[in-house]
Amino acid sequence: MSNARIPAPPPDADTAAQQFFVVQELLNSPELARIYTELLINEPTTIPAVRDRQNVSKSTAYKYANALEELGIAEELDAYEDGSSLWRAAPVNGVWRNETAVELGPVIIAVFGATSVDDDLALFVERHGKAALAPAISATIAYLAGETTRRGIADTLAVPEVEAIAVSQAIERIIVVVKEFDPALSERTFEVDVHARAIENGPYQRAHE
Repeated sequence: MSNARIPAPPPDADTAAQQFFVVQELLNSPELARIYTELLINEPTTIPAVRDRQNVSKSTAYKYANALEELGIAEELDAYEDGSSLWRAAPVNGVWRNETAVELGPVIIAVFGATSVDDDLALFVERHGKAALAPAISATIAYLAGETTRRGIADTLAVPEVEAIAVSQAIERIIVVVKEFDPALSERTFEVDVHARAIENGPYQRAHE
């Protein structure tokens, strides 16, 4: 059995359009986005393992895994662990263009997925809407890269500093786990370290580490 990740498809127009619409599907369901992220960061893994790590029912875990397979971004392998099939997922990216180009990929999918289990992210979306996650993620990346401060995040998002701290801390512990699977961030280095305990308290952990 090979543990190599599913290679990214060539960047032709049809692939770009397909990837964009897949991202839109993932950003319509936090639970689907969360199961996708779990498969991506821990592939190859079994659905029972996903179910246990994400605390979802057996039927829910298989429902979303099958949905991801239908979208073409996850697959069931002809290999087994503890009697269950192994699954893997592929990174997916979409680019939305208006006055500027915004790349939507595994990190924003993971953060959106976490809104269903993280109170700080859920409250942020309740107050500011789902679209506010993108600038919050960008501001948090800038903070991790040493380009701004927590106060700077608050200024960028036009929110109270206490709210900026809460949402950026929730986002940063997701970014450090998922970044290597996001083509837009995989090579980026950060100056600010995220404490291991913070990651342990986050919605995603790397089971193979």
